[in-house]
Amino acid sequence: MLVAGGVSFAALTAGHFHTCGLTAAGAAYCWGGNINSQLGDGTTTDRSSPVLVAGGLTLAAASASTDHTCGVTAARTAYCWGGNGFGDLGDGTLIARSSPVPVTGGVSFAAVSAGGSHTCGLTAAGAAYCWGENSFGQLGDGTTTGRLTPVPVVQ
Repeated sequence: MLVAGGVSFAALTAGHFHTCGLTAAGAAYCWGGNINSQLGDGTTTDRSSPVLVAGGLTLAAASASTDHTCGVTAARTAYCWGGNGFGDLGDGTLIARSSPVPVTGGVSFAAVSAGGSHTCGLTAAGAAYCWGENSFGQLGDGTTTGRLTPVPVVQ
């Protein structure tokens, strides 16, 4: 276990200017740059030591990106927070969120991976879904249309 700021972490994820860690019990802490609220503590204040992510979520896994962070609970609900300029958070809006919001669409995720301006999730059955910016087809839905909520990756 890694200890930072007096907190012991079982897992870490590093974004562009921020880092997040999960304790063995699933409490999420983030620290670093917070201009887009990617720390999830309800502010845009940079933090040089870990702060608890707002909302009291218990996360099984997390993924940090350039300006947003996402996590998934043991109940397979995905949550995201931070910058949302392309729909990266999957909540159906382009509004930045300073604390976690659930990803809409009713899909249960086993894992999530936050990209630069998009996010993807994987179901327990292995189905992939993505949302956010899609100028290069990175969502895998056969288009280059950005999506504000999860769409299935197609073959």
